Amino acid sequence: MNNFIRFLERFHFVILFVVLFAISVTMYLNTTYYQKSQVGRLTKGVSGVIAGQFSNIGQYMNLKRVNIELTQENVALRNELERMRVIIEEVEHTPRLDSLSGAKYWYFPARVVNNMVNRRHNFITLNLGASNGVMPGMGVVCGKGIAGVVSSVSQNFCTVISVLNIDLKVSAKHSKSGIFGSLSWDGVNYREVVLRDIPLHVDVAVGDTIVTSGFSAKFPRDIPLGVISDFHNKDGNFYTIRVRLFADFKRLDYVYLVKSYEGPEINKIEITTHD
Repeated sequence: MNNFIRFLERFHFVILFVVLFAISVTMYLNTTYYQKSQVGRLTKGVSGVIAGQFSNIGQYMNLKRVNIELTQENVALRNELERMRVIIEEVEHTPRLDSLSGAKYWYFPARVVNNMVNRRHNFITLNLGASNGVMPGMGVVCGKGIAGVVSSVSQNFCTVISVLNIDLKVSAKHSKSGIFGSLSWDGVNYREVVLRDIPLHVDVAVGDTIVTSGFSAKFPRDIPLGVISDFHNKDGNFYTIRVRLFADFKRLDYVYLVKSYEGPEINKIEITTHD
């Protein structure tokens, strides 16, 4: 009891101020409708800001789910696009003897669990393996181009030779002319690769698009890879062309493994011919 009395003696001015302030606010709010509306507007504004912040937090927490849903949707669209490509080819060209009725390629998504960009021999690790049907030699594409080729497979994971690996060469072509060459990385800039073997008679220009040629069973044709950033005459016969990649390999997250239905047959007949 003595402690309570001493507390009142010490803080009685503060307590009196709080009580009088509360009475004043109550009387002010009950005076006119205008005062009530002003205070109401202020409280609504504050509550709106708080609600907005909670909404932003909720959206951030849902990003992973949204990314997965978008990836699944992208896979469905890619597969549908491949089916439509085959239908168009059958309509525009002479039907093949096997009466192709399905897609040449099938896509399925994978998640990047490890990625290197700062070495000369860079690799990417994906969260799918033999148990998911992954095999060495399968192509890997991303949202803005190609990512590489599967090199080794375990039960649940696989490693991919990245486009940013000086040992990987990809068949690519100058989109406007249709002339193809060999595309590879020179180990310098992770955003640029080099296209070689394009003859000097081809009319190339900075800004022209480079796409996959389709001459390899690993990748469908006409996948946009990048644009020409520079070119020069190397040895009097061919251009050396620098290509600015559309894909930013430092941002790789979800990619798509490419299953080629024609790949095994093509590889078999090519091996037989070479032998």
